[in-house]
Amino acid sequence: QAQIQIIPIPAFQDNYIWLIHNGDKAIVVDPGDATPVLETLRQLQLKLETILITHHHHDHIGGVNTLLAKLPHLKVFAPRLEPLSFTHTPVSEPDTIACTDWLKASVLDLPGHTLGHIAFYIEHQQQKWLFCGDTLFGAGCGRLFEGTPSQMMASLQKLAALDINTQVYCTHEYTLHNINFALTLEPDNTALI
Repeated sequence: QAQIQIIPIPAFQDNYIWLIHNGDKAIVVDPGDATPVLETLRQLQLKLETILITHHHHDHIGGVNTLLAKLPHLKVFAPRLEPLSFTHTPVSEPDTIACTDWLKASVLDLPGHTLGHIAFYIEHQQQKWLFCGDTLFGAGCGRLFEGTPSQMMASLQKLAALDINTQVYCTHEYTLHNINFALTLEPDNTALI
């Protein structure tokens, strides 16, 4: 069985579009822009099978219609509680989905950033991967656009309860910004320094 690789495709100013592949077939998470996805698929000679969507913001779904137009066979899994105009299979917790014939994912409901925000949690062999959209970032969490602070807190507690060895794949590079903000609140925190 081919080893699964997860690689970031940079998009816009600070987005990550995650590409999961087995050397032949691929899954893409939150393709806000189709162009870098198509280019990466071409370079790596991969066949895209599935799109996973965490929430409805344009920088996460902007490339879906173009990808569907070019690759009409694609499976798209997206949040049940979000307003989406493209054809998709609506999912929410506690659904488990067969992303492809080589990878399954569990769906977690994570309201806060948006009301219907979800994440995809994958356990493969000894590895655990979390594709958490805009809920959790390096040294921070997502902004509240639709949800309440208590909803976001509950979502973060749900993620904190996952196995400590879970690898987290967030969809923006905000780490340095978040650390600098945290230092304004805790200037003596050695972990932040």
